[in-house]
Amino acid sequence: MSGFLIAGSAQRLSLGNFLINRGLRIVPALAVDIVVCSLIIGPIVTIVYHAEYFTDPRFFKYFLNIVGWIHYELPGVFQDNPSQRVNGALWTVPWEIFCYIIMSFLMITAIVKTRYKLLGVTIAYIVIGLIVQKMPYLLPGSIKPIARFLFMSRGSQLITAFMMGIVVFQFKSVVPHSRWLFAAACLVCIVAILTLDSRSIESVINRPIVITSLVYITVFIGLSEVPIPAFFRKGDYSYGVYLYHDPFLQIWISAFPSIFLYPKYGALALYLVGLPSALAVAVLSWHFIEKPILGLRKKFSFIAQVRGVEDGNHAGHGSNVRPVAVKS
Repeated sequence: MSGFLIAGSAQRLSLGNFLINRGLRIVPALAVDIVVCSLIIGPIVTIVYHAEYFTDPRFFKYFLNIVGWIHYELPGVFQDNPSQRVNGALWTVPWEIFCYIIMSFLMITAIVKTRYKLLGVTIAYIVIGLIVQKMPYLLPGSIKPIARFLFMSRGSQLITAFMMGIVVFQFKSVVPHSRWLFAAACLVCIVAILTLDSRSIESVINRPIVITSLVYITVFIGLSEVPIPAFFRKGDYSYGVYLYHDPFLQIWISAFPSIFLYPKYGALALYLVGLPSALAVAVLSWHFIEKPILGLRKKFSFIAQVRGVEDGNHAGHGSNVRPVAVKS
């Protein structure tokens, strides 16, 4: 979704404007999330004395999350939970930043404006990944760990999905908006759920099939008429839900472990209380942090001159236009 939605602005804006736009969208809300976790949630739930909490190196390192250097733990926080990570969702942040670096390269070389070159780069990334996986003996020993990280790791799946999202945007005029293709893509994903195990995370050969299906499903739903409650039309709460869902799930687990760690129904119960909790904070994040910060873009004349600058992660959703008419 990220690749699909920012591809349009990457073609309209200069590199500097694009990076400012992305920075204003991502960093301020992330910074507030880090502050909330470290200065509010942490001191409330920690099992260590506050003097120890505020002097522990982990407390200071946690603020490095703001610049994409991920640290998961705070002193004495969620120590009795199955995971001690305060916000495990942050693992995607460095990969998202890396995707923006890739987009910067595509903008500098103008590849982002040429659909077949872009398709070639995406195919090349997948092919190199297959070589790294199937023929590692072709690589020097010192390069193998880096190559596996860039092409086979869990996070490298996000790069594949990001590139495919850009490709779909570029080919939007020829990709059919078909219910049959949507059903086929759903079937592929169901088969993957039933047949693949956790080891498939590093299996590059699955990605052209499974991730392509997921990309089509996402874009199809995004460009379809989907009834949306009036509440969700008041703002884009997706980023806030991403930032706060994991800390609040951890809070609920810490407070009521016997309920939310119950083998059969704990996960469902956690979902029923966790989603509203995260959504409530996401609403506050949007109206008091994200939306006002996004308004600052109007103060930059070089951005204000560009009409239709994308304002978040879900521009174009709910439209009944077909891919030929979609804008980021």
